[in-house]
Amino acid sequence: FSTGLGKESLFLVSDMKALPPVPHATLSSGASIPLLGLGTWKSEPNKVKEAVKFAVLEAGYRHLDLAFIYQNEHEVGEALREIFATPGAPKREELFITSKLWNTFHRGDLVIPACKSTLENLGLSYLDLYLIHWPCSFVTDKGIWPTDSSGNVLLEEVPTKETWEMMEELVQMGLVKSIGVSNFVIAECEDLLSYAKIKPAVNQVELHPYLPQKKLLEYCRSKNIHVTAYSPLGSPDSQKEDAPRIMKDPVVVAIAEKHKKFPAQILIRWALQRAPDCSVIPKSVTPSNIAANIAMFDFSLDEDDMARLDSLGARGHRFVDPPFWKLGDSGN
Repeated sequence: FSTGLGKESLFLVSDMKALPPVPHATLSSGASIPLLGLGTWKSEPNKVKEAVKFAVLEAGYRHLDLAFIYQNEHEVGEALREIFATPGAPKREELFITSKLWNTFHRGDLVIPACKSTLENLGLSYLDLYLIHWPCSFVTDKGIWPTDSSGNVLLEEVPTKETWEMMEELVQMGLVKSIGVSNFVIAECEDLLSYAKIKPAVNQVELHPYLPQKKLLEYCRSKNIHVTAYSPLGSPDSQKEDAPRIMKDPVVVAIAEKHKKFPAQILIRWALQRAPDCSVIPKSVTPSNIAANIAMFDFSLDEDDMARLDSLGARGHRFVDPPFWKLGDSGN
């Protein structure tokens, strides 16, 4: 096994043969969600198909995180068709597949067609989990990124209740097994819980040592809302040049060297060990990284490691902070 810290380092698929299986958590809906999955945000065209196939067929992933706005659902759908046609490969019911409702489709009459379009793109008859991607709505008649002449995103007032009622209808129709939200802060969760007939099973949020989301995590746990951590590696391919690099943080690098692991593995292990009831969805299209990212359950961090990583939360740095999103409660 190679640590990934040197120029010639590489995690080999053969290193995975004796690794423990990925544990699951049970959602409030009764569904079972694997605690580690493959993220697909910003997965490059012509690469995400092979990444998904490798993840499922070679690396043992059973949890895939997708979204309409990632603009790669067709390619993921091709991968799924080839996976299901492979002798001995996992069957549809063995995979946990998530997708998300984009901001232009929050209006009540658009929710069901949007979900059906995603299902058609993926070649599926149902999703395991469907999330409201962001707690804000865009105008519906100017494309998926509607902007004015100054480049400002054009927002539209659509009550979350209107959207959620149709999300609940998707469950009744059998098109989705569980429903939830993404990027919701505590106040938005409270509002949703005040009228939801089907409670949100999941809140997917940015979470890593620089943004530990302690208050939000505790709140969601108290309401039996499962938390999924996105960008657990700090979203390195979407950072500004002057943004901090969490995988190069001296604390992270030192702990990786101590355990002979990748910095990415340390960050994923921190998230899983700090909150064992939460799931984590690191993204990669590189086979060696995909394999390394799921090799999380054969080692643990000690108390000193965890304390040092926890101390990084003082930064309070959010890597994914689009201008259309106005935070009412940081949730840190």
